[in-house]
Amino acid sequence: MKIRKVALVGGTHGNELTGVYLINKWQHNPDLVRRGSFDTLTLHANPEAIKACRRYIDRDLNRSFALHDLAAPKAHYEAQRACELNAILGPKGADKTAVDFICDLHSTTANMGLSLVVSNESDLTWDAVRYLCAKEPALHLYRWQGDEEGAFVDSVAPHGFAIEVGAIPQGVLHSDLFFATERLVMHLLDFFEKVNRGEAIPETEKEVEVYDHVDLLDYPRDASGALNGMVHEALQDNDYRVLQKGDPIFRLFDGSEICYDRDEPLHALFVNEAAYYEKGFAMTLARKILL
Repeated sequence: MKIRKVALVGGTHGNELTGVYLINKWQHNPDLVRRGSFDTLTLHANPEAIKACRRYIDRDLNRSFALHDLAAPKAHYEAQRACELNAILGPKGADKTAVDFICDLHSTTANMGLSLVVSNESDLTWDAVRYLCAKEPALHLYRWQGDEEGAFVDSVAPHGFAIEVGAIPQGVLHSDLFFATERLVMHLLDFFEKVNRGEAIPETEKEVEVYDHVDLLDYPRDASGALNGMVHEALQDNDYRVLQKGDPIFRLFDGSEICYDRDEPLHALFVNEAAYYEKGFAMTLARKILL
């Protein structure tokens, strides 16, 4: 297929500044993201949350793009903004959308390094992923099937993914991850240029290691539902670590431990992500596979 238009989106969460300031940079220097064979759109997804340096105003924008949400009455700011973005980028589910690929830029307080989160699967998306893995060997891949399906910004286009980088505190920039994210986006744009020129791209034939989503794991809680513990110090900042039965994963407030009790070893991701306290999970669990 020929790629006509690619969208680079930042500030879906207003306190994740890597994407916000990369979009600022590219809007002031559009030649950096310009390629000859397709158009590149750069935009801030959630301007009001960016102004407030908050994740969102009323509701998580990155959970607001399910088809039933887009069809519902616009009861709050993010619902309205999701419909505006759907009109700019989509419409979602149409035979022909305004953009072909959405790359949504995020950061996380978890120690995820440079990661891609794939939930909008397609052949083009996976070809792009394989190409990026060849260019950036430290890149991690997570295939998400999490708390809400088909509701991310990148689901509006037929192809796309999110870039997640961390650990970065909310409302903070880290220069190394800022430039690592930019470098990854430049590789992505170069990939689309190669596709449009009909160049052979051997990287797209390679196997890639994927962390395939299995489950969401909540914090320990008391009978009232209040937190009764926290991520264990042995697991903190050790994202992608494989958990074996008996490994400590939580430390209760009384000092005792809760250990991993599953027979299957799984990997811990998004460990102790600050934004996920309200969603009710302390980490995600994933199975490492070759794809």
